[in-house]
Amino acid sequence: MKKQAQSSADSPEKQEPKISVFSILIMSLFIGLIAGAGVDTSYILPIALISAVVLIVNRNKIVTVDQSDKNARPHVNPVQSYYTWPELDQFACTIAAAPFQKVISQLIQENVINPDNNSITQTHILKAHLIPDSSNPFDTDVVHIDINGRSICYLSREESTSLCSRLNEKKLSNQITICNAIISWSSETNKKTLCYTVKLDIEPFLKK
Repeated sequence: MKKQAQSSADSPEKQEPKISVFSILIMSLFIGLIAGAGVDTSYILPIALISAVVLIVNRNKIVTVDQSDKNARPHVNPVQSYYTWPELDQFACTIAAAPFQKVISQLIQENVINPDNNSITQTHILKAHLIPDSSNPFDTDVVHIDINGRSICYLSREESTSLCSRLNEKKLSNQITICNAIISWSSETNKKTLCYTVKLDIEPFLKK
């Protein structure tokens, strides 16, 4: 019975991992060379010996810290995911993007090569982020629409309230959600300025 207990205690599965003495000596010599070069070469061996003693005494702790760090790495910076509204392919929700025409124009230029000003109508589909903003003390139901990191619209109070109610029903209060968006632009034959319209692939916020 004693032999079995001894053999199980000495099994490699239960032995704690250790840094080899050779590795510690190499590391200590390296530390001594660095410290000695900055002070005096006569200090190289004493510093190396002191470093070796310290590392040998604490090698179990060093390995334990290293192993715990490796185990924790997979949990660092988890990928954040947002709720995506179902694709209806209707784009029935038109938002008021008139005050953001310049921003939308820059957005189009970044995503479309040389938009043709002579075309009557063009469209481009992107991902829109619907972002609730409760930091406003006067209105907690503020929602703005971002595409590629650019705010292209602020919903009206009625629209924001409607969207926040949907989020509450889905238990997604104050959370960012995503939907497809169409940016269309058109120009009249006598005008060079393009007019941009943004439609979301989501149920209209206000019932007509």
